[in-house]
Amino acid sequence: MRGFKGALILVVVFLLSFMTGVTEAKVLGFQGRHVPLWHLKATNAHLIGGYGDNFSYDGSKVRPIVGSAEVALDAEKDTGNVFIRLYGTINPEKDKTYTGEITIYFRPEKGGPAFKEGGVADFIYMHGDTKQGPPLMPKARTYLASWGTADVYVNGKLIYKGLDGHIMYTERIRDTFTQAIYNHDRTGYYSPKHPADSSIASADETEFHFVAHSHDKDPGNFPPKRVFIHLNFEQVRDVTNNCPPTCTCGCQKGLPCNCGLNR
Repeated sequence: MRGFKGALILVVVFLLSFMTGVTEAKVLGFQGRHVPLWHLKATNAHLIGGYGDNFSYDGSKVRPIVGSAEVALDAEKDTGNVFIRLYGTINPEKDKTYTGEITIYFRPEKGGPAFKEGGVADFIYMHGDTKQGPPLMPKARTYLASWGTADVYVNGKLIYKGLDGHIMYTERIRDTFTQAIYNHDRTGYYSPKHPADSSIASADETEFHFVAHSHDKDPGNFPPKRVFIHLNFEQVRDVTNNCPPTCTCGCQKGLPCNCGLNR
């Protein structure tokens, strides 16, 4: 009788979970260690395409642009900001180009599906066939990611406000010589239509990605958004005081590190 009651309880719990949709979503991640605060500096910027094709998988529409990015995000509090400064020309929408000093301010927004971990996520897999983000990029180890809003200024004038923004700090996806993203055996280029057929340029190197786009659509653009900006930074330095959790010198709170560890 006791066994029957136990089985009945399990059935009831299962039915309640099914009826209420209370199931714990599993996040596809990997092992990593970092203090909650991330401070990155990224250089060697590239503009990925422009109106019509903002991903340029074959690398033909990727060009260098003078610029840098600075990231300060807290993966525990889901707060922080990203600041990007560029000098050059962008073509973010049909028949519109902007030239000069381009500054972009990104702020995370809290919420979203489980893999976003509240707005700032670390040590997760993104894109490809992971179902964690659209398959616009191959599956990649992503050390830090965030989703939020971005404001874009050109020569001090606000051009776009409240664009959908997304940043990623990942293993190197693009080939540094061809700027292409290849399929698994490098006989062709990555395609979001075949997300499992992909490769990573270098698992031992990193890069920083930034995209921002409008809500309204334009079928003549890829992805089909009226406004789209896509940047890639090939050189990334983690300048966080990244001491282990057992550190008692206060460096995890932003104080000078006295652990004697070389950075």
